[in-house]
Amino acid sequence: MKKIFAAVSFCAIYFFANAQTPLENTLLWQITGPGISSPSYLYGTIHLMCPDEIKVSDTLRARFYQTKKLFLEINLDDPSVMVTMMQEMKMKNDTTLQQLLTEEEYDSVEVQFKKLTGMSLSMMNNMKPELLESLIYPSLLGCKGAEAWEQKFQQLARANNMQINGLEDVNDQLKIFDEIPYKDQAQELAETLNNIDSTKKSFNQLLSLYKQKDLDALCKMLNENDALSQYDDLLLNNRNKKWIPEIIQQAKLQPAFFAVGAGHLGNDNGLINLLKQQGYTVSPVNY
Repeated sequence: MKKIFAAVSFCAIYFFANAQTPLENTLLWQITGPGISSPSYLYGTIHLMCPDEIKVSDTLRARFYQTKKLFLEINLDDPSVMVTMMQEMKMKNDTTLQQLLTEEEYDSVEVQFKKLTGMSLSMMNNMKPELLESLIYPSLLGCKGAEAWEQKFQQLARANNMQINGLEDVNDQLKIFDEIPYKDQAQELAETLNNIDSTKKSFNQLLSLYKQKDLDALCKMLNENDALSQYDDLLLNNRNKKWIPEIIQQAKLQPAFFAVGAGHLGNDNGLINLLKQQGYTVSPVNY
């Protein structure tokens, strides 16, 4: 099993396992505690689904509208985000995918990439491999079009004139993929494309578990034999720890709704446990 990266605006999904205490089967969590006058909420998203599968229940909608502002991993409403993405999606030092793979590996990747995306790999040869990998997942959904939970929450926020914010800067998020060796990313991309039937099966299993709101089962599945697990501090843990002070501060100022990749919620270094360590109550909400 490998870690699957599905992207909307190049945000990656990160799921991680080994939580000591089993989590309730829900994606929605209420935050209360010292200095918080009204509850804030934490929601675990997935960044790629069929549009008709992203459904907002009455309970979720009601809890969302009890808050005053929305926080995503990055502020996708900021027009400067796309400009920064275009600048930071390329590998440093003029590195290309052809340099990272053998001729045979590259030719195979090129054929499979074109087959799945309809795009020429030669036009994106210098793009960070993990970002390239994210482009193949819409074709695995089995539906026309793709959407992210982040988009749905943005729509709800705009409808209620809520402020939209980001927990981190897009520049910082994309630079993570400069710290993971490009060679490792390229090999991961080749493995994904050369085993596309297995990748599709795993992706469908992931989506099924997410729809069941079973974070523990989903995390267990994706933590097995993951080629990039050695970089969990970069992808998950360090970012979670950095977000905690901001989440607490914003929750104290006004009730807020925090929507981040579901993998940021669980395990000892996940947001739920880190908030509890700071003396806050994080309660499951059934919806």
